[in-house]
Amino acid sequence: MPRYLDPSLKLSMLAIVALATLAGIAQPLRGDQGDAISPHDAIPHPTTEAENQTDPYQFQWWTAAVANPIMPQPHWVSFDLNTVLLDTLTHSPRIQSVSSRTSVALEKITQQDAAFDSKLLLETKGGLTNDPVGSTLTTGGPNRLKQESLGVSAGVAKTTRSGSVWDLSQELGTLDSNSLFFDPSNQGNSRLSLSLTRPLLARGGQVYTERLLTQARIDAGVSWQEMRRQIEQRIADVMTAYWQLYELRCHFLQQQKLLERGQEIERIIVGRSDFDSSRIELAKVRGRLARRMDQIISAEANVRRQQARLAMLIGRQELMTAENGLEMIPLDPPLAASLQWTLRDAVLKGIENRPEVRAAAKELESAALSIRITRNQLLPELNAVFDAYLAGLTGNNASFRAFGKQFTEGGPGLSVALQYEMPQGNRYARARHREATHWYRQKSEELRETMQVTRAEIETALIDVQTTIAQHQSKRQTVIAASDEETVLTERWMMLGGDGARVGVVLENLLDAQQRRSDAEREWVSTQVNYLVSLVELERAMGNLLVHENISTVRSPGQTRVDTFRTPDANGLPVVTEPTPVLMNASPPVSASPPPSLRSGEIIETMSEPSSTSGKPPSLPRRLKVLLFGNDPVQSGLIEANHKQGTEA
Repeated sequence: MPRYLDPSLKLSMLAIVALATLAGIAQPLRGDQGDAISPHDAIPHPTTEAENQTDPYQFQWWTAAVANPIMPQPHWVSFDLNTVLLDTLTHSPRIQSVSSRTSVALEKITQQDAAFDSKLLLETKGGLTNDPVGSTLTTGGPNRLKQESLGVSAGVAKTTRSGSVWDLSQELGTLDSNSLFFDPSNQGNSRLSLSLTRPLLARGGQVYTERLLTQARIDAGVSWQEMRRQIEQRIADVMTAYWQLYELRCHFLQQQKLLERGQEIERIIVGRSDFDSSRIELAKVRGRLARRMDQIISAEANVRRQQARLAMLIGRQELMTAENGLEMIPLDPPLAASLQWTLRDAVLKGIENRPEVRAAAKELESAALSIRITRNQLLPELNAVFDAYLAGLTGNNASFRAFGKQFTEGGPGLSVALQYEMPQGNRYARARHREATHWYRQKSEELRETMQVTRAEIETALIDVQTTIAQHQSKRQTVIAASDEETVLTERWMMLGGDGARVGVVLENLLDAQQRRSDAEREWVSTQVNYLVSLVELERAMGNLLVHENISTVRSPGQTRVDTFRTPDANGLPVVTEPTPVLMNASPPVSASPPPSLRSGEIIETMSEPSSTSGKPPSLPRRLKVLLFGNDPVQSGLIEANHKQGTEA
């Protein structure tokens, strides 16, 4: 309004505008370009509390838009969480690496167990002797001893699991000599030998003999739990990154909407510059618009960074080589059923399933094995040795006839011996036993610490879940209240315009209200995402995430290759097909019916406290899944990029 007008005239004009606005008969104001600007058409008004009574989540205007392309990238790909998890299990280098490491550990078991396999021994030898003699008693006359020999030996040797070593062999051969005392000539000989050595004190018994095999099994168990831990961590990271990408995309849309509402105010001020707006108002709104544009740039950068992180976690080469030209669109809305866990049940679940606890228990088992082995080594070595043989001899190089005679003529030859060995003071064995005892105490304390850390992480995650549940209603009310406040201040500003006594104060309040509404919407989305992320963290802290997501780590029968895949979920949706796998250390998947129809952001309070008599934790509610698999569900794990005019993957 021009400043040279009389103040009473200015008040009269303002009163006329206010009455016309309230009566609904005010004509649209026109700007410099002749565009009609209506107070109620210029700025989109938020949904009021009365309008929200039919649908309390109607204020989430961004729900549909966030599932569509919103970024400037030329290509886009849309996927749900199930598809992301499938691609992660198939393409993630981390998962493939830890699976191969576990396969290596499983091969060690076979290698150590092979030490108890029977060994087939086969030997052939031939010899020609031509030595001078220094005594006539050697040859009976000739000055050189000449002999020709040919022999074949076959046998079986085996180390038993109790520590005994036995060797059974059969020899056949021929021997001829120029000695006058050699009779019969052209001899055929045969010899059947049996040797048995059994430790009676130290180094005896099945525990000591199988120590390397037992240690290999323990190491494989530790490696298996480490594989579970890393796969579980990678799945948790992928799920968290997926929901954080959804959150950042919502923030980007909300920031864009905030900028649009500010631009509408700027357009109205410019259109009313010849009537009642002032330069200070235009300067204020343009300053706010500049800051909001800067925030949009930061929000877009955050989305692109999160896309890069999610692509890295998935590990698919096509996503990694997109060169920032691919927009990633998460399709799943943040839906989840309410979860009620008592701290006691959650801790019991974590102690039972947590990979770190199981691995620490395996290491304690290894330390206990060392104590048993070193206790055995404190004893002196006392071995019983038994040898027996049968022999046969014929002429004319008839070795096979000699083989028959070894059973029919003569009798067996026998020898029995005891071997004893004991180092003076036995200091080495005693030191080894003390070392094993200290190691056992160390592993025991490490297990206790791991259980305490597990309890603390579960308690922290449970507090986070309960906090987000408690904030759910207050955050929703904050958004609705902020929307109502913006509506009231918008109408007030449209009526009062540029009040000469308080230049820009009403406009400043309106711009602040717009910012508060945008902040409330951001916090509401963050609360939704934080609830899902805290649920993921709680499942991971309890060691139950793989079971909850129907992910199994298996090895096929007769093989040591480890595979990781998803089994059909509670809704019967096919995820992957595997040929008759053998489950190893995998709990059965949790069965849960999907909750009733949910709106985006809604939390269903249907879970009750577990019964004190059953002693079992409640079944975990499963989040709703939206699978856009097209016509072939088997190929659902493949993420395919699209042009902006393309279709969903």
